[in-house]
Amino acid sequence: MSRRPSIVLLHGLFGFSRIIYWDYFNGVRVFYERQGFRVLAPRVPGAANIDVQANSLAKQLENESGPLHLIAHSMGGLYARYYISNCGGDKKIKSLTTLATPHRGSPAADYICNSISFFRLFSGVHALTTASMKQFNEHTPDAPGVSYRSYSASRPVDELPWSVRDLGRVIQKAEGANDAQVSVTSAIWGEHARTLNADHFEVIGQNFWLNPFKHRRKFDHFVLYREIADWITEHS
Repeated sequence: MSRRPSIVLLHGLFGFSRIIYWDYFNGVRVFYERQGFRVLAPRVPGAANIDVQANSLAKQLENESGPLHLIAHSMGGLYARYYISNCGGDKKIKSLTTLATPHRGSPAADYICNSISFFRLFSGVHALTTASMKQFNEHTPDAPGVSYRSYSASRPVDELPWSVRDLGRVIQKAEGANDAQVSVTSAIWGEHARTLNADHFEVIGQNFWLNPFKHRRKFDHFVLYREIADWITEHS
């Protein structure tokens, strides 16, 4: 076994593991490796259906004996749940911590799929509608023996990046506080650790706040990942 637990970082919709020097989870892999963790960062089809993503994950983890601790951002939490419940992942997964995952779908996806947006062409977006996620949850029960934890996130609408602020307003009207992609209500699954004062992208250390005329308090994502690491160490 590894000196410390093995952590698996799972990206979300349209995500990636690494592009040249750009990590999806900005600086997190190195941060964990310096603490002695073994870190895996699989890449699955970024805009595919959840079952396709889960089966891709299963193939990449098939030679891992476990126990593994999954940390999943956004849609990553959904294909992680499917993998655990329907692809035999429960045999090797110790815990799943989801970050801003739309466990009950997102009104943003509803809005996009009923518009002329280019993004409505992707099956992964349709998988995130509130109707699709209702069906998903009915067929994806939590597995006994796996710890499910979640973090939600939100910022006031005027602190959301310009590029996604309109989606934040759509979600605000339908479900209240949100991070521009997922509401706090939808992000809660299993043990809810807390709500982060961050937008959807800050949770993984990506900053798309490009407004030079308005200041907002910076979110330090390393505080979050240190907190998660402490929990994993304590419960391993």
